[in-house]
Amino acid sequence: MTPALAIRFAMLTGVLLFGGIVFFARRSGTAPGMPEESQRMLLLMGRVLWVAAIAGCIFVYQAAGRARAARASQLHIVGWALGEAVALFGAVVWFLSGTPSWYVPGLTFLVLSFLVFRPATAGRA
Repeated sequence: MTPALAIRFAMLTGVLLFGGIVFFARRSGTAPGMPEESQRMLLLMGRVLWVAAIAGCIFVYQAAGRARAARASQLHIVGWALGEAVALFGAVVWFLSGTPSWYVPGLTFLVLSFLVFRPATAGRA
């Protein structure tokens, strides 16, 4: 297993594990509740995070395209981390507010970041 594959596997596993824990905590009724005002602030911060992550991914993608292979690999990890941040935030929203609608798009964003920021192979420089 290559280091890049191990990193992506660990990121995805962490997000899926947290999502599973949230699913069972919500189902059993042991998850905490959250005041409505706090939920509004959390969702506002989520929107800010999404915009920042999308902008960050665009910037990282452009920078990685101009960088040498070693630097591009480092930038790919930054892109994956942006995707993971959105996915983890979706799980946190689900855990605190009971709204799962942020988790699946966040997980999708993570998987898309894995596809966009693919590690360099022997044929690519």
